[in-house]
Amino acid sequence: MWGIQKAERKEGRMEESRIQETRMEKAEIRKNLKKQLKAVPEEKRKEWDRMLLRRVLSLPQMEHAAWVYGYMALPWEAGTRELLLALLERGKRVALPRVLGEEMDFFEIHSFSELSEGAWHILEPGMECPRASSADALLLVPGLAFTPGGDRLGKGGGYYDRFLTREPNHMTVALAYDFQLMERLPSEIHDKTVDMVVTPGGSYSRK
Repeated sequence: MWGIQKAERKEGRMEESRIQETRMEKAEIRKNLKKQLKAVPEEKRKEWDRMLLRRVLSLPQMEHAAWVYGYMALPWEAGTRELLLALLERGKRVALPRVLGEEMDFFEIHSFSELSEGAWHILEPGMECPRASSADALLLVPGLAFTPGGDRLGKGGGYYDRFLTREPNHMTVALAYDFQLMERLPSEIHDKTVDMVVTPGGSYSRK
């Protein structure tokens, strides 16, 4: 019995060490990718965002989607502003996330005038916006790094991982620049993958 308990404690320490190493590796990748993203020249960013816009709007999944759950990108992320405007102009029902404590829910918007700064300095739907309730809306997912197979490294808040645990039926499409694609990423059991990654240079589908 003593030998079993000792082995279990050793295994527990090894697992704790592996988790710590994974989290340190994630932190280093986040640091490096943020630095690279913030260093992209404005004209290059605009060019890449235009290419992303065309690719995403041409997706059959986007064409057939009635609802799109999007997000307002931070200034240094792959842009979403023009994409969201195009979706609204095309008659799509668009919802954006609002952080509520440790959770995140989506609320429908009709124009950017309904947005105000919320958690993480990200523009969120105002309190007057109704909660969206489409269990199979196409979900646009931000992130710092991805693999062509759909592995994702977010900013570390875990909001999208928790949301997709609650609502797993969404088609998930990540937007990124090509240098954000990596051959492999460290992951933990709670990390969710995405169905598709779209970059200025191509589209990569997990399914």
